[in-house]
Amino acid sequence: MDPTQIEMIILNLAINARDAMGDSGRLTLGTRNVVISEPALRAEDPSPGEYVVLSVTDTGTGMSEEVLSKAFEPFFTTKEVGKGSGLGLAQVFGFAKQSGGGACIESREGIGTTVKVFLPRTAAPQQVEPALALSSGTREDNSQHSILLVDDDHSVREVTALMLQDLGFAVTEAESGAHALQLLASDIEVDLLLADFAMPGMNGGELARAARVRHPELPVIFVTGYAELCELGLAGYSVIQKPFREEQLASKIHLALNEGSLTDG
Repeated sequence: MDPTQIEMIILNLAINARDAMGDSGRLTLGTRNVVISEPALRAEDPSPGEYVVLSVTDTGTGMSEEVLSKAFEPFFTTKEVGKGSGLGLAQVFGFAKQSGGGACIESREGIGTTVKVFLPRTAAPQQVEPALALSSGTREDNSQHSILLVDDDHSVREVTALMLQDLGFAVTEAESGAHALQLLASDIEVDLLLADFAMPGMNGGELARAARVRHPELPVIFVTGYAELCELGLAGYSVIQKPFREEQLASKIHLALNEGSLTDG
């Protein structure tokens, strides 16, 4: 499994656990080997096989049966408006399934929650995996570029910003389309706009059109969890679908930056 995906799983689950515990509590991370012999009964269940289980446990408020039944649904959230889009657990489920595993939640109201992520066990590779593709660039190259990251979900934005910073990019964060336009109007240095498409108030498409009035050559990449991209009217724009890996994001950014430089030339 991609190390960046594991990092995003831990960050997503830890952030959710932190929010559930409020002012105090205990956060416990664990790993263990398990063998599943029973067939999967739900979409999120792992199929029979050998797995490493990554678990994140909190002593927070816990979930009701109703909330528990919807926890892995995209965009489902119990948080207040503007406090999150509910993408955290859906992303975790997506990463696990993409890797051939699964996930489950054990929770009791007033006691706490444990989220278990099942990742297929595998032998160590015989050969070292190749380094990131050349299109991903080096940290030194990336440090020359500034990214304006726009996402209304603080948790998702935090994870993506950490990924960009790990790649070496300078990052400016905005919590909404309106906030992003304010930053652009202040003449901050921006080489690329990376925006979530589904945002309240002003979606990514509306933001991109408004931004290009002032910066017509600004490269734009949309982040989306939707599968049917053609229905979103994103033709002509660069799009990266959730969940994505660090090297996929880096490659997408470099492609957009290079296309922009060719246009400028």
